[in-house]
This record gives sequence, structure tokens and C-alpha cells, in this order.
Amino acid sequence: QFGLTVAFSVLFSLLVARLITPMMAAYLMRSEDGHDDDHAHDGPIMRFYTKVVRLTTSTWVYRYATLAVALVFLVVSVAALLQVPSSFIPPEDASRITLSVELPPSAMLRDTEDRSRAIYDALKDVQGIQSVFVQGGTSPSGDLELRRATVTLQLFKIEHSLLKTVVNKVFGGLPLIGPYLPKMKVDGRTIPQWDVEKLVFAKLASIPDLRVQKMNDRGQRDMAFYFLSNSEDDLQDAVSILEAKLRTVNVLANVSADGSLPRPELQIRPKGDQIARLGITAQQISETIRVATIGDIDAQLPKISLDNRMIPIRVQTSLDMRRDLSAIRALKIKASDGSMVPLSSVARVDYTQGVSSIKRNHRNRVVSIGADLPQGVALDTATTAFKNAVAQANIPASVHLAETGDTKVQKEMTASFINAMVLGLLLVLTVLILLFKDVIQPFTILFSLPLAVGGVALALIFTGNALSMPVLIGIMMLMGIVTKNAILLVDFAVEMRNHGMDRVSAMIDAGRKRARPIIMTSIAMSAGMLPSALGVGEGGAFRSPMAIAVIGGIITSTIMSLVVVPAFFLIMDDLSTLLGRLFSRLVGPREAEPDVPDNGALAALQQQLSGKVIALETRVDDLETDATPASRWRSH
Repeated sequence: QFGLTVAFSVLFSLLVARLITPMMAAYLMRSEDGHDDDHAHDGPIMRFYTKVVRLTTSTWVYRYATLAVALVFLVVSVAALLQVPSSFIPPEDASRITLSVELPPSAMLRDTEDRSRAIYDALKDVQGIQSVFVQGGTSPSGDLELRRATVTLQLFKIEHSLLKTVVNKVFGGLPLIGPYLPKMKVDGRTIPQWDVEKLVFAKLASIPDLRVQKMNDRGQRDMAFYFLSNSEDDLQDAVSILEAKLRTVNVLANVSADGSLPRPELQIRPKGDQIARLGITAQQISETIRVATIGDIDAQLPKISLDNRMIPIRVQTSLDMRRDLSAIRALKIKASDGSMVPLSSVARVDYTQGVSSIKRNHRNRVVSIGADLPQGVALDTATTAFKNAVAQANIPASVHLAETGDTKVQKEMTASFINAMVLGLLLVLTVLILLFKDVIQPFTILFSLPLAVGGVALALIFTGNALSMPVLIGIMMLMGIVTKNAILLVDFAVEMRNHGMDRVSAMIDAGRKRARPIIMTSIAMSAGMLPSALGVGEGGAFRSPMAIAVIGGIITSTIMSLVVVPAFFLIMDDLSTLLGRLFSRLVGPREAEPDVPDNGALAALQQQLSGKVIALETRVDDLETDATPASRWRSH
């Protein structure tokens, strides 16, 4: 969607630039707006830049020195970019908090209702919360279980005014004078969502027998990993060890395992030899216990007619009796000879512990261990700390780790981005080769692309942003912007060479005449990205890293391209000449092509042809004049 949007936008901007802009310029521009193309109108900055370009392109020593400086800058930029932590999606203030609540395995529906009311009473007066919605008996992922609940907190909208943000935060944050400047009144919520989350967890900590997990907008933990094993005992031992180990990691918060709580259960194991001797089946034992404890199945329940409705009647024993092992063991079961025998004589009845739920992945038992990410901690940093803690833990060898959630999606997204970047570069190279009719010089343009990496890295480091999905989208945008700057320089230099100018003078002239439009477009793009970089408005947290990365990349690529591209253009031209000499020995000399006359020669030829045309027209007029009297004499 993003690629299609950009492609169609660029297409229509091209149509506007070729059709509408010339028409408007024809009516709006004045003759005094133009000036002669000389150095008299150059300012001090342009004169300094011209001297720099003339120096870097003067000799081969300065050209390769400029290239070496660019390579050092590229290495430092890549090293700086590797220091930036990566993430999937930047945290956003969505004015909504989703919590997953879990009670002990022995909890009943009544307990869930009581805890839900306690949660509501504790959170209804928290600053910034507009409404509290509790849905009992279900988890955010849709699992139906009596001891689970989903809490959705709707917050007041945070202030998104650009003017108030600039006045209160930008101007108000200035040193010395900022605290004394007047501030504008803020109407919306003033505290960010992550501060509200801290208040919420502090309130819920006072409620006993409650495990609370924060879920993101996708209904998942901020970070989660699967642990798989074919042994239930090994998996439970590993989960217990890992939970204790991971809770000591500073960059992880609220570490917990999904489904790791054991649940007490009553296990009844039939005695095979006894039930075979008495003619009792396992189904009889199951029906006897079910009817005596929780009642019969719905289809076999007796019903009573009440107000034209059939109401089922379910008879259950009390909870105390169901917990009494002696009462359950004394239940009577009818044998094949008609005698009644106690349950204890045909089955072993004991209390034990079992898992709350059973989940499998690739035929292995699986447990998910997740954690919340504190504010400012990137997903890549937390993932590295998580894996290091797992590697240091002494867990059974049959248990192995598998990525899931945002960690898995981030890895797949990075691989897809690299493929898209490589394919985009190949398409750009193909188009440039076709347009320039040259194989070597398009690499001059592609070399300018890595020069934007340093600006992206520095911008992210200074602002404290991670290398997330919007940043990768911004880097894709930089491909077109940086390529445009280099194309303006190289195309103008090639055009001047075709008109007879030597290559060094052509490159210097290209830098002097194309520097202004390059800088103007770069400033315009950076200014257009500035409101998004401030992170103001709905979705500002998603747009801000992308805008910051684009602005940083534009600044560094513009400065470096104006200096490096002229020198690299001449280096690639030398390489083209060298390769031409080498291949000419293999394939023979190239056929001579007619020289393309320059503008002066074309003007002289046009003037000469115009003189001949005028002479021919004069002779024709003379002949017509001489023929007119003779025609009249013949008519008489």
C-alpha cells in the first residue's frame, strides 16, 4: 500500500511539473525575475562550495582522497547504525489499555465476579482513565475460562494540538528562558499512557490472588517466546526455572508463563482386575461419579413446565461433599450380579495436580513465557537479554526455544525489507542504465545512497528512537530522494560534456548550477516532515521515527552528495575509459560515429542555410519580374 501510494503520487507530481507548472510560470513569472548565468550573482556560500568542488576534482589525488573520506564516513555510519536497537512497532499512546486477568486454578465464577468488581473499584478513579470495561470468563485471545477476565481501560484523549506542543514543549524547553515563557492551556490528558499503566499496576498490586498481564493492540504480550518439549515434566521444570531466572533481568517486566499454574484435580484410576471380575465398566464408574457430583448430562435431566417453558432440573452435591474423599470413595456401583460395591473397591481415588490447559506446537507440548517492555526498552534489547538468560539457565535438554509474536514478525519483516531493498536497487540501476545509455556512470548515483545511513543513525541516536518498521519505510523513501539529488548532478554534467565542455569543467558547472535546486528541495522535504517528527496528532508515535530518519538522511546525503558525487563521477569516468581500452583490444575498435556539433556550429550552419534560402528567394522573385512583360506581349 505504501509503495503504490508513493508511486502514484510521484507519477502525478511528474504530470504537474511537466504540464501545470510551465503554464503557471508563463503567466506569473516576470522578466526581471531572471538574470544572466554568470558568477556575479553567487553568494559567499556558493563561491565556497564551488572552490571545494574545484579542489576535489582538480587532480586524481584529491578525487581519491574525497572517496576515501566518504568510505570512512560510510564505515562510521554503519557502525553507528548497528548500535541503534531494533524494534517492531514503536510504542504508541493509543488512549487504550488492555489487561489480561488470571485467577488461581481453583477459582469459581463467583470469585471472578468478585475480583472484577474489585478491579473496577480500584481503577475507576485513577487519573487519566475515562471508563473501565471488564469482561469475565474470557481472555483477550478469546479463550473461554471461568478464572480469566479481560479489562479494557479507555483513557481520555491526550493533547494533540501542534501549536500547544510547539509553545509548551519546544519553546518551553529552551534553556534559561523556557520556564519563564507563557504556556497555553492543555485541554486533554497531560500524562502519557505508560505513566497511567504504572498507576494501574500499583493499584492492582493490592488485590490478592490476581495475576495481571498487559496486552498490546494486537492482543499479545510485548515479547513472548515458545518453549517446546515432548516431556511434560521437563517442560514444567524448565518453566519454573526460567520464570525465576527471567524475573531478575532488568529490561523485562512482569514475566509470567501462560498455562504454567498447576490445578488441583481429582483423579480416579479404575482397577483393571477388580472391574473385570465384577463386570463393571469404566463408563459405569464415570456416570456414577458425574451424577453423584455435578449431575447428569443436559439431555437426560428431568424438566418442569413453567410459563410455557421447559426448565431442566439439575441436582448436585454440595462443594464440601465433592471435596470429601471418603464420601466419594463410598459411592455405590452396581456389579454384574446386581450387588452394590463401593467405588474404593474398584478404583483408586486421590487428589493430585494437573496442568491448567494443554497446548501443542508441532506435536510438542508448548508453554509461552512473555514479558512487558519498560518504557524506552527496544524489542531487540529485550530479546537479547531474554535469550542470554535462557542460555545461562540450567534447563532440561529436551526443552528448546522458538520465536513467536512480535519477535518472529520482526525477523520476517527485516528479511522482507532486505529483499525489497535489493530489488529496488536493481530496478533503479536498470532504469538509469537505459536512460544514460551507460553501464558505469549509474553506479555513481547508486554510491550516493549509503551516504544517507549516517544521518539516519545520528538522528535515531540523538532522539532515542529504535530501528523500527516506520524507520525502514523512511529508508525506502530515502532511496528515491537521494537518487534524485545525484541524478541532477550527473545528468547535467553529461549534458555539458555532450556540448563540448571538458569533464572537469562540466562537473564543476553541474555542482554550481544544480546545488541550489538540490538544497531547495531538501529543505522543502525536511520542513514538510517536521510536524510528523514532533509526533503530534493521532498516530504520531508511528510517524515520528520515520520523519526523524528521513530528515537526518536528507541532511547528510545532500551535503555529502554535493561534495562526493563530482569526485566519484570523474573516478568512474576514468574507470569507463580504462574498461573501454581493455575491451577494445578484445572486440576490436568501435565503429566511428558522426560527431555531434555543438550549439555554435549548429547556429553557424543555420545562418548559412538561411542565407542560401534568402538568395534563392531573391532569384525566384527576379525571374518572375522578368517574365511578366513577355507574357503581356503574347496576350496582345
